[in-house]
Amino acid sequence: MARRDEATEGKRHEGMIRRIPVANPRLPLPVIPERADRIIHLLAQSKSWITEADSEPRTIYASPSVEDALGFSAEEVVRGECIRIHPDDEERLVGGAIALAQEGRPFRSVIRIQDRQEKWHYIEITSQASYVSEDGRYQSMSLNRDVTELVEAQTELRRSEERYRVISDVGRDLITETDMEGRPTYLSPRIEALFGYTLEEMQDKPPFALVHPDDIPRIAALNQRETKPGEVVDFGRYRAHTRSGDWLWFESKGVRHDSSDGEKRFLSVTHNVTDVVEEEQRRRELEELLVAGQKLESLGVMAGGIAHDFNNLLTPILGEASLGYDDLPEGSPVRERLRKIRHAAQRAAALTQQMLSYAGQGPLQLERLDLSEQVHEMGRLFESAVSGKTVLAFDLASNLPHVEADAAQVSQVVINLISNASEALPDGAGTIHVRTGAVELDGPPRKAMFAENLSAGHHVYLEVADTGCGMESDTLKRIFDPFYTTKFTGRGLGLAAVAGIVRGHRGAVEIESEPGQGTTFRVLFPAAEASADAPHSSGGVRGSWRGSQTVLVIDDDASVRELAADILSRVGLSVVTAADGREGVELFAQSRERIRLVLLDRTMPVLSGFDVFREIRALDPTARVIMVSGYSEERAAAELREAGLAGFLQKPFLPENLIALVREQLEE
Repeated sequence: MARRDEATEGKRHEGMIRRIPVANPRLPLPVIPERADRIIHLLAQSKSWITEADSEPRTIYASPSVEDALGFSAEEVVRGECIRIHPDDEERLVGGAIALAQEGRPFRSVIRIQDRQEKWHYIEITSQASYVSEDGRYQSMSLNRDVTELVEAQTELRRSEERYRVISDVGRDLITETDMEGRPTYLSPRIEALFGYTLEEMQDKPPFALVHPDDIPRIAALNQRETKPGEVVDFGRYRAHTRSGDWLWFESKGVRHDSSDGEKRFLSVTHNVTDVVEEEQRRRELEELLVAGQKLESLGVMAGGIAHDFNNLLTPILGEASLGYDDLPEGSPVRERLRKIRHAAQRAAALTQQMLSYAGQGPLQLERLDLSEQVHEMGRLFESAVSGKTVLAFDLASNLPHVEADAAQVSQVVINLISNASEALPDGAGTIHVRTGAVELDGPPRKAMFAENLSAGHHVYLEVADTGCGMESDTLKRIFDPFYTTKFTGRGLGLAAVAGIVRGHRGAVEIESEPGQGTTFRVLFPAAEASADAPHSSGGVRGSWRGSQTVLVIDDDASVRELAADILSRVGLSVVTAADGREGVELFAQSRERIRLVLLDRTMPVLSGFDVFREIRALDPTARVIMVSGYSEERAAAELREAGLAGFLQKPFLPENLIALVREQLEE
């Protein structure tokens, strides 16, 4: 607003009024009585001043305290040399002043005025008519008070309220205010998105209505605990349910404060941490699986090592019994004893093969099996898997159709089911029935598990039923999950292994169980196509084939080394033996022109079978080497197959199997 000058003197109105009317500058200022000094001093202390206007209206008086408020003297204000009104407030101020002068109507408003330093102040003006002039118009008195600090505080308060309202409305966190009993006094709109309840519905619910019963005592105690104003209370994690019944995880922190009515309130911010909790749970489960996997790996290494050592021990037992059996005449009573020894050694070899399979070192070896005979032969082993208080009853069908299966894995299924049944018996006392039979299926049984590859037709079943505690439906849903167990001890892998084996054999599992009524597992295997029996091997070493070549046998086990030499010598072969890998390489280097075949043990001190193989092939790239090992072929020969390994023979072996493999290599 431009300052008042002579060109605008006397004009009251020109479009939007831009100045305050003032008195004639030639008129003297009124004299203030001394008794008013105290009032003027009081006004100065409160940043207030008094002005008087005539009926024009023009300012004819300003109290001295105006200088403390705006920096202009009273004389400057009366002369109109200073005051500048904010353009947005001019029309309201002038209109009110004119209405007061013409009609005597009181006027009150807050306008912005600029001080000497050009800073804007909010001034509250309260004007009333004082008396009527000769022309019938009104003169007025006004109290002017600087309310800048109050207006700015109110503005900041409104901004703060708007800011927090926006945060409350759009934020992902839930903001709540409750009384000290937990009844809500404020809930942010986020409540509906999180829980599915409207604000009105939540207002009607009792305190902590959504909180999990197990968490309510802790949350209520923290909410009611005496705290200092501003002290943060951490509620930690707790569960609350939604309208749909889902349980979510939350974390809350809050502070106590006193409301304007003097009541204690608790203001808290709540964050949904369900995703975090679930991720932590998944991480813990993965860590547990990793630890379990490491334990299993160690156990597998140990099982594989034990199986290897047993195979080394069984090799001379099986081999020498077979040679003794061949050496005796047909009518000798000792031959039957040796046959039984050989049969027992073969069964022991099958057990070590199961250990290798458990250790992950045995390939799937399918053969035609009679399920009843398989279970019968393992009977004693099954009896050792149950408590002495358990009655183990077998009902095995005869003349069953054969199944194409891995004998070791089928035995593992039976052992796991019997062990599981035994552990379900209270104190081990009860009965376990093991049955086999045949069934014709029109299609997959309705309640069978893993039946996606089960086709219609002939099937053979294995059934294990116990009189134990039975299972709840929730347990039934998870029994085949890896690492799930209801036992105090155990790895939770037995039934998981059963599931894998059944799937691998294109079978299925049916389960019947009720709490207190026992459990029945029925495993279904597809019956194999009927075929002619394979011709039996003549057995023994008394065949017609004879050889004259030289074979090098390298094995650190003297009994195995001597057995191999004896078997090969019986068919006319010349045999050279070495007790370790280094000696074997030296013998081959000395006699490689006449050595036609090398029989090489995989695991030896000084120099391993792998290293011996490489050194022999370096001396003669055409050298033929058969690897012999107590481990399976997959583990023993995988690294050397592409390098030219001629063959593999697993311990323990029958003499006829060794001769057949050697003959095959020498005749190529």
